[in-house]
Amino acid sequence: MILIAIITVIEIFAGICAAEDKFLDRDPKPSSYSALCSFYRQEDLPLPVISTTTADFRGCNLSTFDFSAFPASFNGMAEFDTSTVWPEEKKLPAGFSPEKMMKKRNFSENTVRKIRKMTKGGRGIFAGIIGRPPLLYHNEYSESIMSYRQHALSPLASRESTAALSIVSGRNNGFAPDIQLYYVSPLSYGKTYGARDMFPESKALKRMLDLNAGLPEGKRIRAILMLYRDYDKAFDGMETLGKAERMAKEQKVSLFSGDDLRQFADYNIIPDKFIHAASPAGNEAMSYEKPSSEWLSAWLFSLYISALHYSPELSKEDFFWLLKHTAAFEKNKKTEEVTAKKTLRPLKMLKILQEMDK
Repeated sequence: MILIAIITVIEIFAGICAAEDKFLDRDPKPSSYSALCSFYRQEDLPLPVISTTTADFRGCNLSTFDFSAFPASFNGMAEFDTSTVWPEEKKLPAGFSPEKMMKKRNFSENTVRKIRKMTKGGRGIFAGIIGRPPLLYHNEYSESIMSYRQHALSPLASRESTAALSIVSGRNNGFAPDIQLYYVSPLSYGKTYGARDMFPESKALKRMLDLNAGLPEGKRIRAILMLYRDYDKAFDGMETLGKAERMAKEQKVSLFSGDDLRQFADYNIIPDKFIHAASPAGNEAMSYEKPSSEWLSAWLFSLYISALHYSPELSKEDFFWLLKHTAAFEKNKKTEEVTAKKTLRPLKMLKILQEMDK
């Protein structure tokens, strides 16, 4: 009963505060994944393991390890961040330089920079995100968050939410660094934590839409990203979610979630196996890792935000149609092998919208 009373007080307080009040509920603390490192020992990492699977070295102190005999494929198998401590250079795999890899931009990031130039970095667009607590004051995106409300009890910042925010509005590798974001962290996170209750997410969505209804014309939310993997009709709270979704449709707000990924199962959303993103380990921390489903959702959401620059009334359905019809099979320049899946070509899509806007 005490917990329910506390939560109720928090929600009432959040509801009466102005939208411009920033970071009003909690301040999630940096989270380290170094606890995972206790499972790593030199003898536990034979060559075949590294050559066929992904090794998570985020936050690990690897100074006593010797990777010198590891294959070149190590470059595409190791996840790490700026807090990872590596051994001296002679004990690293040939051609592997963590420092250079953190600085080097891959194909996807170069595409993002071109899109930013084309679309003015999301300037003048307002959007919302519902997800686990991010590291609020990360240098990559803190200036883009204009309102933050946390009802989740977690004291630690989430890896997925922190990375997703940097994909959307990161000043170095994000699509829309000048976007204005509203962020709500609900009490629970649906299927992500194994629960079968979508009511907290539904309530958070309704709260954001109620806020949106009172915003002046020109500053209303155009799209909302819900950072959970997916859901099914058997979950509790689906009726409430349906009502909130109808509310969003009435307000012409496009909703994005992990459920959208089903439509792109036969497409490469991000062409690179690994990309850079903000890490919850610290305000300047960055990671180099394989994109999760939340990252892919953030990528689609960010492409939509970019498309709105040329077509403010573009629907999510028409956007997805354009993405699919501008996708293409890619050929490896070295091996001349053609990819098994079509790869999204956002620059091609934006150029079509640009021509239509003239």
